Amino acid sequence: LHEYNRIVYENCTLANACLQRWLAIDYDNKDNEEQLYDLDQVYFKPSPRGRYLPKYERITMHFKDPDAVEPTKGKLIWMPGLTEVLTASSSVAASGKSSATHPLVSIADNMLTSTWSCLLRNGYYVDEARKSSLGPELRKFYISGLVSGSVDGNLPILLNAHFTPTHPLSLYLHGTAGAGKSSLVRALTPAIHSSISRHADPELLVRFVKQNLNKPMATLTLELELRPNNNDYSVMSIIQGRRMTLTQSKPGLVLVALEEMPSDVVGVDPRQEGVGRLVSMRFSGRKGEFVEEEGQEGGGSNGGGGGTSGVGKKRKEAPRNSTKRGISGDATIITIFTSNYNLEAPCRNALQRLDMFKNLHVVQVAPVAGKDRKAFALSYLTQQVEDSLKDTGRNTNVTGRKKVTIQQLDIPCGEGDIRPLVRYLRLLSFYIHAMMVKDAAASTVSVSFDASTNITTVTAKRNPCNGEFSSSLQLKPGSFQNLYAITPPMLLDPRASQTLAELQKLHPDKLENPSELSQILDFYFAKTLAPAVILSHDKQLIGDLVEILSKMEGVHGINGINPAGYKMMKSLYDAADTPNLRDDIIEILHENQGGGYAGASSTTTTFIAVELVCHTTDSQLQIREIIEDTPSMTAFSTERSALHKDGLLFAVYVEGEITPEIRSRASLVI
Repeated sequence: LHEYNRIVYENCTLANACLQRWLAIDYDNKDNEEQLYDLDQVYFKPSPRGRYLPKYERITMHFKDPDAVEPTKGKLIWMPGLTEVLTASSSVAASGKSSATHPLVSIADNMLTSTWSCLLRNGYYVDEARKSSLGPELRKFYISGLVSGSVDGNLPILLNAHFTPTHPLSLYLHGTAGAGKSSLVRALTPAIHSSISRHADPELLVRFVKQNLNKPMATLTLELELRPNNNDYSVMSIIQGRRMTLTQSKPGLVLVALEEMPSDVVGVDPRQEGVGRLVSMRFSGRKGEFVEEEGQEGGGSNGGGGGTSGVGKKRKEAPRNSTKRGISGDATIITIFTSNYNLEAPCRNALQRLDMFKNLHVVQVAPVAGKDRKAFALSYLTQQVEDSLKDTGRNTNVTGRKKVTIQQLDIPCGEGDIRPLVRYLRLLSFYIHAMMVKDAAASTVSVSFDASTNITTVTAKRNPCNGEFSSSLQLKPGSFQNLYAITPPMLLDPRASQTLAELQKLHPDKLENPSELSQILDFYFAKTLAPAVILSHDKQLIGDLVEILSKMEGVHGINGINPAGYKMMKSLYDAADTPNLRDDIIEILHENQGGGYAGASSTTTTFIAVELVCHTTDSQLQIREIIEDTPSMTAFSTERSALHKDGLLFAVYVEGEITPEIRSRASLVI
């Protein structure tokens, strides 16, 4: 696929096609297989700003030295935005306007537009608030990667395909649970890659590295520990390795997601200030403790509540090899923090010692609201329905997806946390999928909500032109806005009803909403909820639920996992046999045929039920990533090795108050 994309992008313009023909072998002389020309770099000097003067425009070609020690005649690829660069001044002059912008500024603006379009194609809805807060920083980053020098209109423009940023892009996204922070980070990687490939450099790749910060300070310290030479398996070493892998023709970019930055409350483990100091020291290639600058006041500790603040110590000079071991001065590394908490001054001061965080831009991400929320709901539901039908063998379009039109979507979209709405839409797509599979001729869907009865009606039509009716389904909401079919009722997976019956025998008076639990289990077996998350303050109830599920056909159980003493995932410094939940799940999937992988049939799919025991708030913090409805990744994971969570159920016992972040991820509380 990468090779195909390379060929497409290299010949995406007539200029590139002509260039390859010009550089190719002499077709008039069949015996001459030498390349005619060997270009190195091509520059274009545009007209001065404010005036269109073609006589001052110049194209300068630099050829490679034929007497070089290692002459290599290779390909030269134009930047895909070549035509726009060469014709920008003349186009403005023809329109009668004065040229007010540099040609590369127009390219950067187009790259920004492409970024928003790609985010939308990938299922992430970008409202105007997000565009206004993220746009200026992305634009600076794009311009710095295109310009060889300065955007002053005097220096020539490199026409070779290139993108070498000098302006570090660093963001701190914070907001309430369910605002869409982590989803934005995941969607930005392919969006930035697509934008650069389309306008600047088709050969450059953008890799993704995810590092979770919601771990005990001792664990974070180990994962970021610097070691000599080939023994260095730290997160920084992983990031540097991702810039240039063996499959790449040139160094690329790396987007580093530093997720779940903790709060700065005294006594929590980890604490925001301690995490910021650790990142500041290790990313700069330094091994020691953080020491305050003269005149600064520290607010706490280096760790999660203990240790010294570094006040009164003299800051040592950086080791002479710290620049090679660190990544702080590399603008090709994009860093994005996500957090439910604001960035406090001590943490910001520690981070901004590094060049890569000098431009750290704090963005408060609010859930989409109003018309944008309705537009998001329509876009998300359409995508979910099409994705669910693409492997059914029905009539499809050229992309392999079923042609389904959501003609009407009149539902209450709510406010605030977006996760309940996403779960509502996923459940809605489950019922629409069932209706479409039942009637192969149906192609149009209407969804309406009656506020007086609190009933959602889904209607499928065969011919939208004459309104030919196919079928309808009425749904009612339960707790957590889960949807349940009432007319006609949907048949449940027998494992769901059997699990409920056995659980009721053991706890006849404890289940307040047995029908809802049965429906959630049915959604779990249908992989509509990925994962299903059930919370309870009753430890015995949670334990019995997992025990009963583990006896069902195709279901494996993992019992009694306490995050305070059992790792959610391991680092490269841990021994290969270090117990951790992520590897336990992956091992079960690998041992069972077809488990957890696309294309597995319902008879071979492996289901896993996990019992989590959270006695403290810190334990709830540590399980956020594993129960999130996104693939679980470590710093050394790739997209291929990510843990996808369809077929997973997490039954969580919570002692004390359930934090908003965990409640936001829950499917049901029993």
